[in-house]
Amino acid sequence: MANTIGFIQCSERHCNEVAEVRKATGKRQSLYTVCPACGTNQGHGVARQKYLADNLKATREELEIKPKTDTEEKAAIPSKNEASSVSDDTETKPKTDTDNKPKGSHEDKPTAPPVLLGALALIAALITAIFATRKPSNKPKGQTA
Repeated sequence: MANTIGFIQCSERHCNEVAEVRKATGKRQSLYTVCPACGTNQGHGVARQKYLADNLKATREELEIKPKTDTEEKAAIPSKNEASSVSDDTETKPKTDTDNKPKGSHEDKPTAPPVLLGALALIAALITAIFATRKPSNKPKGQTA
């Protein structure tokens, strides 16, 4: 049974829960998380192990989510004056499909569907099998009776 060694903010984008960090027993002995919303994440890559070790907190209270105040929420939303200060020449042009395609590329040509190609291969195999197993006739060619 793995022991909880600390807590961390769940690393999933959509999740705001506090996950337990546990150390696996056995050969690997790597760190993994158990989130009440997302479940268990046993990723054992070097970058993930370093992230877990660096951001590990000893108690759950150190990670409790603090609600945002009204001033923080208003600061995150740009005002109308700031949004309109962008100049007109920074607008992006919509991309067209012909911008990046070289002339004469074979992407424009229709391709045969895989079902048709499979059917043709099956017919060819069937014809080959018929001719390979056919018995030769005993009549010599060119002679009449």
